[in-house]
Amino acid sequence: MGLTLTRREGEELELTFSEHMSVAELEELLRDGITIAVRRIHEQHGSLQAKLHITAPRSVNIRRTELPAHD
Repeated sequence: MGLTLTRREGEELELTFSEHMSVAELEELLRDGITIAVRRIHEQHGSLQAKLHITAPRSVNIRRTELPAHD
């Protein structure tokens, strides 16, 4: 299972890891890694958009950088 979202040119994603990550979660991250797949690129309202699908362990936080960070 993963997360699918759309990004426009210039928009960013931030992938961070919890400082409280367990050894088991770290091992899972090292073993399985993170996969980012481009599912589709299309034009909408005059700008290009890419639909991305991200597969990562639950211990990885994925944030659109235009949104405030949660502490």
